Amino acid sequence: MKPAVGSRAAQGYESALEHLGRDLRPALRALDEAAADPWLLAAHADDLPPLQYALHVAAERALDLPPAAGAEEAHAELGTALAIAREETACVASALEEHGSDAAASLVWEWRVALFGVRIALRHADGRRARAEPLEELRPAYLPVALLVVGVAAVLGGALAVLWPLWAAGLVLVAASAVVSHRLSP
Repeated sequence: MKPAVGSRAAQGYESALEHLGRDLRPALRALDEAAADPWLLAAHADDLPPLQYALHVAAERALDLPPAAGAEEAHAELGTALAIAREETACVASALEEHGSDAAASLVWEWRVALFGVRIALRHADGRRARAEPLEELRPAYLPVALLVVGVAAVLGGALAVLWPLWAAGLVLVAASAVVSHRLSP
């Protein structure tokens, strides 16, 4: 009996989280649109307080959700991300109202990062998506790219610093990336 209840509770959490994300999407889309061009923030000045309130409501709803077993950290991350996005939205709205577009424009990058943090936290909280993509299959494909990047950096660093051993090591890494890439290809 207990596993069924736990499973039902997890399904209830996932359903509530999906509903929260669905309700939050229009606000995030509008906030992203407002943050897209820092010099057009004044056109969105009236939209920011209701959007900030939408973030507040989403944060309250997230706090009211009891996290599923094993999802406590991701759930806390979501609550924190929503609170940060709400505060950043408030800072942009306040700067826009008190000091104008130039002052608000200087806060846009931080604001955009906070909004992106909400999207990431929503993905982390949704455990089904995380389990759907096995990372082990993706890791080998990154090895040649990593070798290439480090090799090119070593070649450039060695050439600029006139250190031929570093330059030569970079060439070896670039060659190794080609060999590894060839071996990983089907």
